Amino acid sequence: MKELLKISFFDKFVLVTLVLLMFVLSINGTMALRNFLAVVLLFSLLYRTIKQQINLRGILKDKQFKLIFTSLLMFVIYVLLHSIFISHEPSWSLPEFRAQLIYPLLYLFMGILLVLNFDYDDKSSNKLILSTVFFAMFAHVVYIDIAALYTFLTEGVMLRRYGGLMDTPVGANYVTNIILAVLMAEIIYRLRTGKGILTVSNKVLYGLLGLTVIATLIETIRLGDITLVFLGFVSGIVFLHKNTKYSLLSKTLIVVTMFATLTLPLIYNIQTDPRWIKLTETIPVAINTSSSNMHWRDPSLFSAPKVKSGSLAGNSNYMRIAWARQSAHYIRKNPLGIGFGRDAFGHTIEQYHPLRRDMKGYRGMHSHSGIIDLALGVGIPGVLLWSFFGYTVSRKSLQEIKKSFNYYGILSLFLIMGFYGRSFFDSNMRDHMFLQFMLLLGVVLAYMFRNKGCNNA
Repeated sequence: MKELLKISFFDKFVLVTLVLLMFVLSINGTMALRNFLAVVLLFSLLYRTIKQQINLRGILKDKQFKLIFTSLLMFVIYVLLHSIFISHEPSWSLPEFRAQLIYPLLYLFMGILLVLNFDYDDKSSNKLILSTVFFAMFAHVVYIDIAALYTFLTEGVMLRRYGGLMDTPVGANYVTNIILAVLMAEIIYRLRTGKGILTVSNKVLYGLLGLTVIATLIETIRLGDITLVFLGFVSGIVFLHKNTKYSLLSKTLIVVTMFATLTLPLIYNIQTDPRWIKLTETIPVAINTSSSNMHWRDPSLFSAPKVKSGSLAGNSNYMRIAWARQSAHYIRKNPLGIGFGRDAFGHTIEQYHPLRRDMKGYRGMHSHSGIIDLALGVGIPGVLLWSFFGYTVSRKSLQEIKKSFNYYGILSLFLIMGFYGRSFFDSNMRDHMFLQFMLLLGVVLAYMFRNKGCNNA
């Protein structure tokens, strides 16, 4: 990248730290390293901001930015007050509040500072931060694809449910879904404007898309693949919006190709994952969480129920549905929530079922849904406040898309919709998944507000 030759040693140090942070952030067992890198990066940016008197007022004065930031701040303050005055155990909720909300907030701030610290007169600097973050994350895709190719050549089999450097394929799938959101935003933007943000040619860009789709096939995560179908649908709508550049036939072919590409992982998943076959049989059994069917609470004490065909309900299908059904019952009984924390589901079960599970208790359990865990923890008001934050970001993104087809408006829409949508089915509002999302959202929001009203990014 030619831009790297024009920047100072300090800037290069910041970029290297950013690359290392984004690469290790999703790798389990690297907490000490990621915290060290985050502290170094944040204090480096703060030092530069203070020393060079970088002006934050340009963004902070914007009414729309104020609304977005205020909505997020309202959510954070509510959770803090809830943790102190409403939580059944403040000694549990307050440390969770610090780790799972304050730290992500700092990552968001760090993303904004990254953009403002690289605000050069040269427009090419706009591409530097996003490209750096993207390729740091893309390294995981390369690793997964190479490992799969090696296994295929040496053993003759296709890897499935493989997560690369992550302990589970779910962790890897969060990364690939973000990468696909960036790639789709880039492709749509290039097709509509002829300009790009990522520092690669069109041929390389489509190659990156192909490699990422292959990695998604290798991960074989059902919920992640479903999310991609919605990404394909929204991508088509954004591409078609006031599109007079292409003929009807060309627009149809492009939209169908985009949708088919992002639907391919789900089709492959349905064909290769036997859990889909029993899903329809499992639903009516799983929504029965009465005393006659308590497998959802403790598999070691209660045997799995039988589905219509006579076989036992599979844990993956059964547990998620049963936990969601039972959580709805708990939320109805306590709409204000039990207290903020990743294992609010376990704390809630413990209140109603003091019987210990394997003599260890229920703490540590989560519902496999970020939204459900949030509702169980801080109640319906907390969910509404978090949803309002997502709404303010989405509304501003749509405004910028309609006004000028702003690249960062497209990407912020894809990011917030993908993260919020997946939080209904996965516990992604926690740990490195949340930190990763918030840092990238901070970068994209800062660019969107700095460049609003123009489509040259």
